[in-house]
Amino acid sequence: MVVLFRFASNIISSASNQLNNIIRLLTALFLIVLIFGTAIHLLEPGVYPDMFDGFWWAIVTISTVGYGDFVPESHFGRILGVLLILTGVGIFSFYLTNVATSAITTKDNIERGKYRFHRNGHIIIVGWNERTRLLLKEIKSQDPQAHVVLIDESLERKPSDLNWVHFVKGPASHDKILHKANIQEAHTAIITADSHTDEHAADSKTILSILTIKGVNPKLYTIAEVITESQILNARRAGADELVQSSVLLSSLMHNGPECHGVSKLMLTLLDTNTKNKMELQKLPEECIGLKYGELIEDWSFDGEHLLGIWRDDSAQLLPPDSYELKEGDHLVVLVKKKK
Repeated sequence: MVVLFRFASNIISSASNQLNNIIRLLTALFLIVLIFGTAIHLLEPGVYPDMFDGFWWAIVTISTVGYGDFVPESHFGRILGVLLILTGVGIFSFYLTNVATSAITTKDNIERGKYRFHRNGHIIIVGWNERTRLLLKEIKSQDPQAHVVLIDESLERKPSDLNWVHFVKGPASHDKILHKANIQEAHTAIITADSHTDEHAADSKTILSILTIKGVNPKLYTIAEVITESQILNARRAGADELVQSSVLLSSLMHNGPECHGVSKLMLTLLDTNTKNKMELQKLPEECIGLKYGELIEDWSFDGEHLLGIWRDDSAQLLPPDSYELKEGDHLVVLVKKKK
């Protein structure tokens, strides 16, 4: 039902360019019904006692329904009926064809990513690849009501299994494309690395997308995937709020694998949103600023939460020494048990 509602709202909002034609056709139909309905009432007042009866006869005639409850009896009345059929039926059929064609064209244009997104509080994902497909699956499982806009220039049309996602075709480095995704009212932007090119070109494209996104909406929280280590600093300079170094994560998992078998499965388990526990960052309470880590551990009494370390300056200090001093701006790295 939600998917149907979203599709219907897209059809209505996106068909504004066809509205003038439809209004003209409806106006023409109304005038034909008015003229012929009034004329048949004046010609045969005995058969059509009032003007509404004439209107009713004109409508059922041009719609080819022809109930037969009102039938002209005079020659002039029947000639008028023939004229109505020759003119009104053609316009009525053209109107129905126009509406049907408009709906089909609009649906096709939506799937091809040509229309603007009008909602707010949505997530924008840049780039279509296997990582994006899995990310969309996670988002859908966590929040079935989530609004997501996919920006990609390689797709010809939106994948058939993503009816709940709004697709915008084009590069995220163009202001016009970002405005189509309604970036001004978005909640978060996630930029994935382009898998259709080499690593350096992919990172350059990501950095350009970050610059454009931050230029259009500086306050938008932006998460970007960076492949090469040499481009991390440039991505931060561009304004990325959070970076995912996919090559570093992969190499670390593969390096630890021979020494500790199963460590990659452990990390995936911690990251899996479907497990009973999840890792998260919590802002350090004001009353804890200035304390030592050992003192924090002694006073730790949060139900269902396990403290793993401290997050500071974009890096984690896991299980720091007891003498580690807590500062303003620190975050707690916590393993949280999900509530049922």
